[in-house]
Amino acid sequence: MKKEDKFIKVEKDKQEQHKHIRNKVLVNLITFIRSLGTIAIIPVYAVHGALATALAAIGFFSTDFIDGFLARKLHVQSFFGSILDALSDKAFGIVCLLILSTLNPIFLIIIGLELGILFVNYSSVERGNNSQSSMAGKAKTVLLAASIVGSFFAYSAPTLKNLLSYINVSSFNTLLSLNPNLVSTILAIPAIAGSLYVTYDYQKKALMQDKKREETETLTLTEDELKMAELHLQKKKLLKEKEKIAEAKKELKSREEIVHDLFDTEFYLEHKDDGLKKLLYK
Repeated sequence: MKKEDKFIKVEKDKQEQHKHIRNKVLVNLITFIRSLGTIAIIPVYAVHGALATALAAIGFFSTDFIDGFLARKLHVQSFFGSILDALSDKAFGIVCLLILSTLNPIFLIIIGLELGILFVNYSSVERGNNSQSSMAGKAKTVLLAASIVGSFFAYSAPTLKNLLSYINVSSFNTLLSLNPNLVSTILAIPAIAGSLYVTYDYQKKALMQDKKREETETLTLTEDELKMAELHLQKKKLLKEKEKIAEAKKELKSREEIVHDLFDTEFYLEHKDDGLKKLLYK
């Protein structure tokens, strides 16, 4: 390769790298906007009321779909983005539900279920499983967003009625005259059902991963260490000991390695199904 061609290639690679970093920062900033929404949504409701909160919630919830689409489109997925996205979703949703629970206690049920899902996923990750969102989880998120936004609109019915009357629109008067507690309860029911199913689905997924991991470890012990299938009780004891030894032998990555893998797209795509421990240990 000629010297000029080498120089051009190096410059092109640099430009691609800078572009990749810019795209990654852009996508993570969009996700971070949702994190800021967790703090901003309370004063928005306190100062401007339910209608402004509903409109703000639409904006913040939309970032969940935008950042995911851009991350895949621009090929900038990372563990950092995945963790930030999950935490932002959960925090923003729970804060909105807390506001609505002051108006209708039924939303406390959804908060409890959301915390239950968080506990199931955390426990699964602690055991070395992956807790990536399933299709059921994504559908539940859409139901939850619709329930939250719709309920805020229900509690802003008088303001909406005045605005629509001002522009001579009376088609929604019957709907806007309904009891907002009744409307929000109806909207909450699908979100409750979705959260219940997702809790069950994630728990089932975690147990399947536990079973698969145990079967793999059991097979290894049978072939390499025990050699005798009839030692079933001793096998369980040795499995526990093996897990303790394996944990003790794990070498923690350096800070530089963790930071690199936290933001590296290729590492994320290769190990996204391996659990977060892959991010911390060699």
